[in-house]
Amino acid sequence: MSFRIIYGRAGTGKSEYCYREIAQKIKKENKILIITPEQFSFTAEKKLMDAIDTQAVFNAEVVTLSRMAYRVISEIGGKNETNLSKCGKAMLIYSILSNNKNELKFLGKTDENVDMLDTAITEFKKHGISVEQLKQEIENQEDIYLKNKLQDLNVVYNGFEEQLAGKYIDETDLLTILAENIDKTDMFKDAVIYIDEFAGFTSQEYHIIEKLIQIAKQVTITICTDGLHEIKNPDTDIFYSNEVTVTKLLEVAQNCDVKIEEIKLEETYRFKNSELKHLEKNLYNSKTNYFEQIPQNIKIFLAKNQYSEIEEVARNVLKLVRDEGYRYRDISIITKNIATYSSLARAIFDKYDIPIFIDENRDLSQNILVQYVLSILEIFTKNWTEEAVLNYIKIGFSEIDEDDLFRLEKYCLKWGIKQNKWKKEFTYGNYEEKDKEEIARLEEIRKQIIEPLISLKNKLDENKIAEGISRTIYNFLIEQNIAEKIKQKQEKLEEQGLIDLSNEYQNSIQTIIDILDEIVLVFKDDKITLDKYAQILKVGFKNSSLTKIPGTQDQVMMGDIDRSRSHKVKAIFIIGLNDGVFPSVRKDEGFLNDADREILKQDGIELAKGTIDKLYEDNFNIYKAFTTAEERLYLSYPSSDMQGKALRPSMLINKIKKIYKNI
Repeated sequence: MSFRIIYGRAGTGKSEYCYREIAQKIKKENKILIITPEQFSFTAEKKLMDAIDTQAVFNAEVVTLSRMAYRVISEIGGKNETNLSKCGKAMLIYSILSNNKNELKFLGKTDENVDMLDTAITEFKKHGISVEQLKQEIENQEDIYLKNKLQDLNVVYNGFEEQLAGKYIDETDLLTILAENIDKTDMFKDAVIYIDEFAGFTSQEYHIIEKLIQIAKQVTITICTDGLHEIKNPDTDIFYSNEVTVTKLLEVAQNCDVKIEEIKLEETYRFKNSELKHLEKNLYNSKTNYFEQIPQNIKIFLAKNQYSEIEEVARNVLKLVRDEGYRYRDISIITKNIATYSSLARAIFDKYDIPIFIDENRDLSQNILVQYVLSILEIFTKNWTEEAVLNYIKIGFSEIDEDDLFRLEKYCLKWGIKQNKWKKEFTYGNYEEKDKEEIARLEEIRKQIIEPLISLKNKLDENKIAEGISRTIYNFLIEQNIAEKIKQKQEKLEEQGLIDLSNEYQNSIQTIIDILDEIVLVFKDDKITLDKYAQILKVGFKNSSLTKIPGTQDQVMMGDIDRSRSHKVKAIFIIGLNDGVFPSVRKDEGFLNDADREILKQDGIELAKGTIDKLYEDNFNIYKAFTTAEERLYLSYPSSDMQGKALRPSMLINKIKKIYKNI
């Protein structure tokens, strides 16, 4: 048993050190595991194959902690519970809020509260806080305001755990199960383990690391920091959060009574020019060290707005590819405002024929099939209003052409067609010959649209339980031949070159089926009104997303700074460098504010970081982004948003201008 920490500043080759070592050990060791966060697993697998000189490898692999948990559960057996996804969890929380509204002082059944409680329950579980501990804290708590908050949390947390008991496994519980059972399997015994790319660990993860240190041959962890044994002033030290992590890791290793080896890497390998090396050393240095030459590899662009900013990025990408021999995969774009920039990047890069992969979770609420399903329920819950029925038709699955739709809408507005009038034959209007033909055509359209809906409503009225309603909706989608209609829409999108949107349409069918399955899993035989079912379904859609994988390796990668996974990138574009964004202004403290967290910490209940600690974490993420490029760094910010509102530059722009006086 041995424990090693490999540490150094950004660009010192901590990961490369591990992979070089693995290449040497691979013929001697029986079992080598590389543990990474979820978003880095693909990159790590590629690095592993690049590092070794064989076409295949059997004794080394990349795993994530959740994958390890599933393997352990599979091997030890005895766990028959079904895994509950984030979507199922959100729907269950919404139901608990609805059923306990009289007991709750602060919390109602809003989307914001569902998200907040999902985060709170996840936080409790990750930091090992049980329902019993929470109840004990409520009994001992003297602060009345905090006591009432905790009582609300306890009602939901207790209800959630009761619903889960013996039936489901919450995704957050997987790591607890792993920590409790990791020593019951030989899977990790005498293995050589590398833990790479983690910025910090939760209580669950520290427990897993402690167990691994005790049973593995060697555990190595990489940490980005310039020191191990001194926690410096957080306001001036960019590595503060990581130094806190190191202190906890050293405590874990000392508790295991193992030999601790410290390997410091000081030589910087990543940066291919003096400007970027200088930036890594001085971006967060309190003392300004000037770079006297004119920097050739760091550029700043002031854009009129976000549109012109993305156009400038596209022009520079083309210049790098055409004139300097870059591949698209050598280039990344990083932002803190992916929601604003993603649609602009998609449109502008398409105009320039630049392949781009945008690493984002697409909101399901804008998906055409989701809107279709919700529009059906809206017709029934809003009693066949004119607006609800016309919305349903306009979504485009009813196969009514635009001209007929226009005439139908005009007729409905004129004669006030709503509620039961939709279910009766259209006979309104003057009885001239031309009117009779028009009304006869509109009556055909009415039957085509309304008769299947009336049939569906009758079936839903016979099924008052969650499973019955879900099954009826699923059968209706089949009867309406939705899969084939989606396929036809996909073909049209592909003809227009909209491959991403086409793939989204295809994935949406399975996503909706999964959500209906999740409702059956969670609520099954529960009696439920159609109105409540519609609300639960909306919560399910809101908490599901359409994730994507890159269609090809040679694409420009665009991602959010907090989950960016760029490696071996020659050029980085950091966009939207505006005041209040880089670094961000964190005003939302959540249901438990910083003062609450401090009181709980003093009582022995340590939760996730408060807003101040998150600010330090935010600064470290910015440092990582600014030090990812090997050759070129492009910085940009708009002077106004798309509505013309003035925007100020980030303090980081001023810092760069100060360091590089001749930029």
